[in-house]
Amino acid sequence: MKKEYANRAAAPLAALAVAFAAVASAAFGGALDELMPRPRFAAPGADAMPKLPAHNTAGAYCLRVKNGVPGIEGDAEGRRYAAVTFDQLKKLAEAGGEKIPDCTICDWPELKYRGLLLDCGRNYQSVESILDIIDHLARYKMNVFHWHLTDNYGWRLESKVHPELQRNEAFSRQVGCYYTQDEFRKVLAYARERGVTVVPEMDMPGHTLAFRKATGISNLADERAKIVLGELIDELCSLAPAELMPIVHLGTDEARERGEKVPQTHLDWWASRVTSAGRELMGWSPGLRLPGQSIKHLWMGATDPRGDRTPYIDSQNSYYINHVDPEELLSVAAYQQPCRWGGTSEKLGAIIGVWHDDCIAKTEDVALMNAVYPAVVMLSDNFWRGRDKDEPGLYARLPPPGDPRFALAADLERRTLAHRDKIFASTGRPFPYVAQTHMRWRMTDAASGRILAEDIPQATIYPRHFWFPAGAYAPAPDGKVVLETWITSPCEMDCGAWIGATGFSRSDGRSRDAPTPRLGEWNKHGATFELNGEAIAPPVWKHPGQTGNPKETPLSDEDYWYREPSRIHLKKGVNHVRAVLPKKGGWKWIGTFVPVVMKNGHPVEVPGLRYSSRMP
Repeated sequence: MKKEYANRAAAPLAALAVAFAAVASAAFGGALDELMPRPRFAAPGADAMPKLPAHNTAGAYCLRVKNGVPGIEGDAEGRRYAAVTFDQLKKLAEAGGEKIPDCTICDWPELKYRGLLLDCGRNYQSVESILDIIDHLARYKMNVFHWHLTDNYGWRLESKVHPELQRNEAFSRQVGCYYTQDEFRKVLAYARERGVTVVPEMDMPGHTLAFRKATGISNLADERAKIVLGELIDELCSLAPAELMPIVHLGTDEARERGEKVPQTHLDWWASRVTSAGRELMGWSPGLRLPGQSIKHLWMGATDPRGDRTPYIDSQNSYYINHVDPEELLSVAAYQQPCRWGGTSEKLGAIIGVWHDDCIAKTEDVALMNAVYPAVVMLSDNFWRGRDKDEPGLYARLPPPGDPRFALAADLERRTLAHRDKIFASTGRPFPYVAQTHMRWRMTDAASGRILAEDIPQATIYPRHFWFPAGAYAPAPDGKVVLETWITSPCEMDCGAWIGATGFSRSDGRSRDAPTPRLGEWNKHGATFELNGEAIAPPVWKHPGQTGNPKETPLSDEDYWYREPSRIHLKKGVNHVRAVLPKKGGWKWIGTFVPVVMKNGHPVEVPGLRYSSRMP
């Protein structure tokens, strides 16, 4: 944001900021009520120490704090989590101007494995960025870092057995960027010190263009391919003992090209190299069949694993955050149940997927464009505590404020904002999330004017995800909806706004059906936004009208949260916002509008605004 814009926006808001902070502090109820993930038992006072549950699993702990001094009970893993909890409590209290509260906390994880996958095969990430992500996983009780090291664009792990994999000719993106074996060991050791297990993925036989270019093996059904990939697996396992690297992931998904079709004997051979080294074997499902009790890693389109008695890890649906809008994270974290499949399969855990397929301009773009840090904070609660019920109808929408289920999202958001403002504010890490549960929108059918939904508490709205009341008119598949809200401002002010009508995935997001908008458009179907009857002009796009999956053109301003906010002027009193969203065919039907200001380099809420879905 330009300096003059920031200064001009800040002046009329200065007086409001103090009042807003006081209200927020009172609503949050102090540091004990801001912990993330939320403990199962937490109460003021250090005298009511409950016992650990009889069914307690690894990682259970009890923490008693008295006069700022922690007392801890639990196994080695539990004591680590107790220390993480105390560190959070201390930081939240100090940032809020409180003393560390005397309290009693007893807690344990619902799932054994809770983590994040980072695709470094398509886009190399610096070691420093990886270590920082591991730091934040540990701070939010996540214990797995899934490291996707190989893909079509490059074989990113150094091989001394087959050094041809690091020849420049083998790379088709970020040429020569890979991790040395010493760097690999450094990451494993760093993670181990913080209670995080690194799961390396060497994807085969799909996603192996870099391997085939380097070795000259065009068909992986050849016996030589079986032997060479087996040697690479042996080399990988030689880099760390089994207790430090207990799981190896062999991918096995999307073997679609002719040269990637292999006989089952190849898969059995590669699997044997993993298990003979004392490691557990893990592979994608859907994917090629790996033998034995290998861990199934469920992803997009995964089938119900209940009948096969195999352990599994969940990365389904919106846990692939490269497909998710940052404001959508709240509904995912609140209402998607991890490991929702029951039956005879063993529920091991859940992993966030960060698959940034498109080329990046700089390393930091992956964390910003995929909202990695807000996702870690919010989904830590989802993975640690689990969810009592899966709510697929709420994955991309929040229930109305009168629905009893709404309280979960509101509480999760409140705690997320506490961490954004008290812990992340001074770190420089991107945290693209602002409050939305206080917003209220009305959605009507543009043709008939009939109201389809009211009191929608969201910043990003996907009309197709709404359940219209029985007998109510629903818009035609190629119809239009109108979104409206009335914002009451305590003073006249200039500020910014996150505005968007695109919603690109960072994985093949630009296509024939969803091109970048042309100059003068918000999207290709003519979406419009108005404030007090005046049209809000779209940005001057850097890549207007781009189509055809241009993966080698980095995303730059296509979505609202990684470009400069639009400038808007709010008058004192009531302001009317109106958005018209046409829909045609399979277009992603989406609209975002939320006023923001910048604080400590982060976009935050404009204080003092009140929203209504009816004209006051």
